[in-house]
Formats: sequence, C-alpha cells, structure tokens
Amino acid sequence: MTSQRGKRQAALAPQIEEDRGMTSSPARILILCIAVLVISASGGVLIGNLLNRAEEKPLMEVVSAFILPPAVQDTVVAIEPSPFENNDYPEDSPFASNDYPKEISPEAHIAALKAKEAETGVAAIEPDQFPKARQVPIAPLTTSDPPWRKYAALAPPFEGKPLIALVIDDVGLSQGRVEELSDLPGPMTLAFLPYASKLQSKAEYARARGHEIMLHMPMEPLDHLTNPGPDALLLGLAPEELTRRVKKNLDSFEGYVGVNNHMGSRFTANSDAMSLVMDILAERGLLFLDSKTTASSVGYRFAVSRGMPSAKRDIFIDNVIEEEAILKQLRKVEDISSRKGLAIAIGHPHKATMSVLRTWLPEARKRGFVFVPISAVMALKYDG
Repeated sequence: MTSQRGKRQAALAPQIEEDRGMTSSPARILILCIAVLVISASGGVLIGNLLNRAEEKPLMEVVSAFILPPAVQDTVVAIEPSPFENNDYPEDSPFASNDYPKEISPEAHIAALKAKEAETGVAAIEPDQFPKARQVPIAPLTTSDPPWRKYAALAPPFEGKPLIALVIDDVGLSQGRVEELSDLPGPMTLAFLPYASKLQSKAEYARARGHEIMLHMPMEPLDHLTNPGPDALLLGLAPEELTRRVKKNLDSFEGYVGVNNHMGSRFTANSDAMSLVMDILAERGLLFLDSKTTASSVGYRFAVSRGMPSAKRDIFIDNVIEEEAILKQLRKVEDISSRKGLAIAIGHPHKATMSVLRTWLPEARKRGFVFVPISAVMALKYDG
C-alpha cells in the first residue's frame, strides 16, 4: 500500500511542480485574475439580461415617446423655456446687440442716396414735412382691414401740437422688461424680436396697456462677427430659404402692425434681397419702418414704391447707454418734432433708457408734445 502511494506521488510530482510554478509566477497569477474577471462579467451580463427582459416593453415605450409626429414636436419645442426667459435683459447677449449707423457728414449721406438712386432707378425720397394741425383719421374697422390698421393702437387727438413716435426695439427677451415698458405712459410702439419666447402673451400684455406692437426682423449687419440672432435674413441665403425665414419670423406671433429691421446694415442695402422681403410684407398688408442703420438702405424707398405705409426713423436715443447721453438725444427728439411736426425716435429696453423715460415722458407731455403710435404716422401720410 505504501509502495503504491509512493509510486502515485512520484507520478504526480511533475504536475504538482508545474502547478506550483504557475501560481508562484506573477505573470501567471495576473492571467488567472483576468480570466476570473472575464468569467464574472459574462455571468453578470447574462443575469442582467434575464432580469431586464421583463422591462423591455416599458423601455421601448419611453424611447418611442420622443419620436413624435411633426405637429406634436412643434408643440413641445414651442413650450420649451427660453434661455432668455428669466434674464434681466442681457445687454451683452449676441442676440440683443445693435447695428448703429456710423456718423457721416450730410454730404456723404447725400452722395450715398444718389448712388443708391443710380443703382436702383428709384428716386431718393426724403421724409415728408408733417403738418402740425392734423387729426389722425379714424375710419371704422372691418374684417378686411390690413394688419397695420386692424392692430393699430388708439392715437390721442392732437391739435397743432408736435408729435413724437417712440419705438422701443429688442423687446421680448425678458417678461420683466415687457412689464416695465408696458407701465410707461403711452402710446409707444414696442418692436418684438421673433425668436423671443412666449411672444403672443407678451405682445397681448403690452397691447392691453395701450401700446402698439411691431415685429423686429433680424437682418444681416456689416460686421460679420455680430450675430443678428436665429433665422436672421442673410444675403448668402437662397431665395427659397430667405422666403422661408421671412415667413417663419412673420408667423411667430400675431397682433403687430408691421416690421422694422433689427441690425441689417448690410442686408437693407441690397436691392434684390429687400425686393423679396418687401413683396412679402406688402402682400400681408404690413407697414414698414426703416431703422436706417445705414444711409444706403433701400427699405423705405422700396416700401413706398409698393404703396406700403412706410417711414424712416429720425434718431436713436441710446446708442450711448448713459443717462446723460440719452437725455441729450431726447432733447434732439424734441427739437426735431418742433421743427418738422413729427420725430420718430428709436430706443431699447436698457435700464438707463427706461430710467430716463420714466421722468422724460410726462415732462415732454407738459411741454406740449403728443406721443403717437407708429401707425398714426403712417395714417397721416398714407391717407393724405
């Protein structure tokens, strides 16, 4: 028995030594550990698949919930919160900057007008001298009235008094700013950016407080580093895409009387692009206010040539965002209104601007100036 055991041990000795060598080698120990891990992971995946099989159907239902019909997708996108929704008018936002015209001499301005006249064949029409002793004509509204009449704010009567049409651009990015502006004595004209959130409710809020609404159409500026915002009108777009963007912006909300340009110093100087835009605006019965971010703009003249109610701004009041500078510009507004009978001024919902307006608006009224919505300006010209 002992001899048999000895023989068996002697036969197994080489294998035992080999096993000892395998476990004693660091490399072999590492290989064994990796093998154990692989086997464990495979077993875990198998068990996980077995346990989750009962949950496959609910998981697929969750995934399919994000694959919605186009109409439903549009609804979901429309109610997403805007990144600007709770902002206090982000003045450094690339979507709320402006494209102010550079200061040029009267001679350079006239030269630019003549050059554009030679290019387009359309006479360079300067703003009319508005008579002071006029009443805004009040005509009964019908369902066939164009939007510039249908949504016009009520204009106060004026009897030989100088008029001021005050337009505030870049509205809609902040609900708080909309409310602050709406609380200012009107009527003012508020131009809403089409990419702002919850536009319809914001516009209705302002209209209910006696203010008039325009759409502030984003257009390409001269500075290619300045972003005019989503779906802006750009010269490099194909006509089909340009048309789509114009209509998308126009369809962003209802209740506005017309359009003025946001930036646009490059775009508004291009005859082909502005012809396409003006044809659409004219077809929809809208008015056009040329913000005149460049002396080369053809917007006003092209609108006039299509029989559209149209005008040009006289002055920006806050291209320098300081209260003293804004007040200085407002004195110029009063001077223009006194001399011409009407001044069209454009400002923005900056804190400094609104702070000055709270004081200046009632004081200007006491000095005899009458504030009117932009549609009243058009009625004076359009109805003759």
